[in-house]
Amino acid sequence: MRWLAVIILLIGLLLLWRMMFAGYRGRAQRQGELPRPGGARDWKTLSDQVEGVYVSTTDAENALDRIAAHGLGTRSAVRVGFVDGGIGFLRQGARSFVVAPADIVGIGHGPGMVGKWMGKGDGLLVVRWRLGDRVVDTGVKPRHPAEGARFARQVEELLRERNARRKQIEQGEQEGETS
Repeated sequence: MRWLAVIILLIGLLLLWRMMFAGYRGRAQRQGELPRPGGARDWKTLSDQVEGVYVSTTDAENALDRIAAHGLGTRSAVRVGFVDGGIGFLRQGARSFVVAPADIVGIGHGPGMVGKWMGKGDGLLVVRWRLGDRVVDTGVKPRHPAEGARFARQVEELLRERNARRKQIEQGEQEGETS
């Protein structure tokens, strides 16, 4: 009688696992219209690296909406740094990708996101960027928090420089129109 209960329990767990897998695969298919993020031509140029755990990518408007398309919802070990094409996420066991500088919206720290909740205000490094028409957040749990803070400062400097260049271009265009 006991073995029958064990078999029923195992079958129930197997069915539950299958339903979870089917649901996640369905989410990835529904999000299939999202563009695939680019990759780096040469990962050897990855500089100012931060090692840690890639937690997930979620919709910036809805922190509980994990982006499953193109493997962006898969947790993995990661090295984050700068490559020629922008910010590179070199992942182990999952698809690596690069966020172009023009797509970066901001960077900050957060207490957690879907897949990892730290409970303290600065546990995760969160990069906000554009994926097609959608703004998303990508969370990384740095192995060493000081490295994460340093990387965030570098990205903030990159954003300040980009915004200053934009203002110069806009001012040049305005001066050209008034001449």
